[in-house]
Amino acid sequence: MFDILFNLVPSATQEEKENAYTKLSEGARPDFDFFVMISLSAVIATFGLITNNVAVIIGAMLVAPLMTPILSLSLSMISGDFILFLRSLESVIKGVGLAVLIAIIFTLFAPGVAITPEATEILIRTSPTLFDLVIALAAGAAGAYALVNSDVSESLPGIAIAVSLLPPLAVGGIGIGLKQFDIAAGSMLLFLANIIAINAAALLVFWWLGFGPKLEKIYEKDVMKKLQISVVLLLIVAIPLGWIMYSTLSEAQMKSDITDEIEAQIRGVRGTHLLNVEFYEEDGVVHVFASISSPQKLTEVDAMRMRNALEKKINKDIDLDLEVVDVSLFTVETQQA
Repeated sequence: MFDILFNLVPSATQEEKENAYTKLSEGARPDFDFFVMISLSAVIATFGLITNNVAVIIGAMLVAPLMTPILSLSLSMISGDFILFLRSLESVIKGVGLAVLIAIIFTLFAPGVAITPEATEILIRTSPTLFDLVIALAAGAAGAYALVNSDVSESLPGIAIAVSLLPPLAVGGIGIGLKQFDIAAGSMLLFLANIIAINAAALLVFWWLGFGPKLEKIYEKDVMKKLQISVVLLLIVAIPLGWIMYSTLSEAQMKSDITDEIEAQIRGVRGTHLLNVEFYEEDGVVHVFASISSPQKLTEVDAMRMRNALEKKINKDIDLDLEVVDVSLFTVETQQA
């Protein structure tokens, strides 16, 4: 059954295998240069996230050397090189720990660090979804293929940008430093999903390119066992990502429905505008806070009518707090000559 799969992708030449193995073996060493680059990339990422600067965060992705030991983990698993596996695992663990520690330290000592709604680059890394898993799978496959194929090796920097490895670690450190552990948990889930997906995709690509033993039953079973473990890990991490994605989409849809209905209710009142809508759900009841500006005095009956319309729209019990900001409306008509 594997003949067809192997024929779809040509195997790497012996020279390409040796070059890729050398690159990954050397890049997976937890030496002084590795830790220097991890430290610098962590500093860049931390301040890029704090200042919400996308260009700086991209720079941190390019500097960070984490992709290489993760790919070397996959290569060691497919080739059965236990020494390379331990070396790669050591690099990943120490690199992750160092990056998080540096982010914590700079968060504690940097003045005025806070996670506000405007800190979008931090917040988007705290609610990973299945889309992030798909991106990491594609990036892992692309990284493994580009590393072996010298004709497309120049794509590696773009791959490093596509899959976010260092920024989630920095967000985790920022969350721990600010004692906002929900922020830290969400970002570390994103990093875990990335590393599992990259490993699984790279493992499969290296196997297809001929790095592992193939078509021999005793080795085929060993490789299939490793692939099955990777798939199981992917499914495990996909469960919380799927739930977060479902919750995020449901929340966005509910906010859209609430906003649309309130705007429909005030549309006929001249000069009245919706300023803000916030809500949360607790014990089956949706608590809505809406702020509107109006030159007309609205009554409790108007608020009750709005609440009933919302309950009908979203089919849930509603508690509505309606804030009305009084405004003055003047109409100055053009004087006719």
